[in-house]
Amino acid sequence: MRGSGPAPRAGADRGRRRVGIVDVAAAAGVSRQTVSNVLNGRDEYYSAATHEKVTSAMRALGYQPNRAAQTLRSRRTMQIGYHIFGEQLDRAQGFTLHFLLALVKAGSDVDHQVLVFTHHRDDPLGVFKDLVARHAVDAVILSESSVDDERARFLADSTIPFASFGRLSPDLPQHWVDVDNVAGMREVVDVLVAEGHQRFAYLGTDGDQYWKAERQDGFLQRLSHHGLRLPKASLFRGSDQDVRRRAHRLLTGKNPPSAIVTGSDAVAAVVLSVAQSLGLRVGSDVAITGFDGGAVGLVTEPILTSARIPVERISRELVARCLRQVEHGHDDEPGLLLPTELVRGGSA
Repeated sequence: MRGSGPAPRAGADRGRRRVGIVDVAAAAGVSRQTVSNVLNGRDEYYSAATHEKVTSAMRALGYQPNRAAQTLRSRRTMQIGYHIFGEQLDRAQGFTLHFLLALVKAGSDVDHQVLVFTHHRDDPLGVFKDLVARHAVDAVILSESSVDDERARFLADSTIPFASFGRLSPDLPQHWVDVDNVAGMREVVDVLVAEGHQRFAYLGTDGDQYWKAERQDGFLQRLSHHGLRLPKASLFRGSDQDVRRRAHRLLTGKNPPSAIVTGSDAVAAVVLSVAQSLGLRVGSDVAITGFDGGAVGLVTEPILTSARIPVERISRELVARCLRQVEHGHDDEPGLLLPTELVRGGSA
């Protein structure tokens, strides 16, 4: 009987003909040139909705671009390097993994592979020089950047396309994407104050990274805006073990905070563990908030309330910025500052 059998999978019964760019264009309802623009990261020519239609059509059809042909035509590797510090490999970091997965997907969506590399401790720039000499990648993405980042300076001097997750010095190309840490922390404090919290503490990890200072400053500024004062002992940044000890001291003190704001989900998870070990009900006896909104906060019980960093959008923006430079050369585009989103969990 006609139509009684199972519906064929998209792209499965096209004979032996390879699914091509014309098929993707037809399935997505766009032109062949638009599909080409998406494949090559020319995002100035299409919208986010169009990008989603095209990549969805690619997945549905099982489209596999001819990477070898693309490489020969363009003399490009179709690879984007991502530099990761050794410390990020030394221990599990939930946010690093979250960002890496988003970056790999963003590259895959435009038919590029992400090549992850690190460096020798005694020669941080050696691996960069090697990649440039071998033309191993078309562009490089940086994260955990300092404002005056030697990696960015080397890439700029070598005219290698790059983009940075994190702000750069004004005398460097402004190929960066970042989040507004101060505004994100402002929203966290406003919600807690609106719920009646008056006794606060702030805990974070040590280090001179600018985003750590911005999150602390954003917290203090907003607390002051609400006319609230913070005891000196309630503001602390240190190692994980030091944070654990300070959280224990604060929560067992005579006048414990009703809300503990932290500089990251990883710190919030430590504080949550301490609170629960003391028999406290997180979310009712004490509110705890994070900053990242990634995988770490989703596996705690209760789930963390956190200022979520939009890593998926950041990854897409970084890849697109790299590919624009690959296609069109150096640009003078300004850096891009994105908002966070407050995600409510049961911890506050």
